[in-house]
Amino acid sequence: MKWDGKTKSGKRMQDLHALILKLGDETEGVGEIEQSVKWGQASFAAVRPKTGTPIRIDANAGAQTYSLFVPCSTTLISSFRETHPDMFDYHGNREIRLDLNAPLPKAELSLFITAALTYYLP
Repeated sequence: MKWDGKTKSGKRMQDLHALILKLGDETEGVGEIEQSVKWGQASFAAVRPKTGTPIRIDANAGAQTYSLFVPCSTTLISSFRETHPDMFDYHGNREIRLDLNAPLPKAELSLFITAALTYYLP
């Protein structure tokens, strides 16, 4: 997907997209990152080999938020909610919602994204 880097939400999506790809390249054992669009959202999946669970990202400029989504069948959200209760604004068992007006929490998101990209590794 292409985002307009001139808007706050577009810039944030570009930054998040770059972070996911960077972590995929830098994390040992992660399969090739395949990008696609699922349900109108950018989707990133570690394939060949399948080492992780897909991550989708989307922005809601009207609400001044952006989100990362993982399949609700994973334990990622519940595990992070249990071990890091104040790290993110968790919604259900598949979404982390972030404020567009706050700085990108790279260190915290890196932990979550890496966990998703390596979800199926021992």
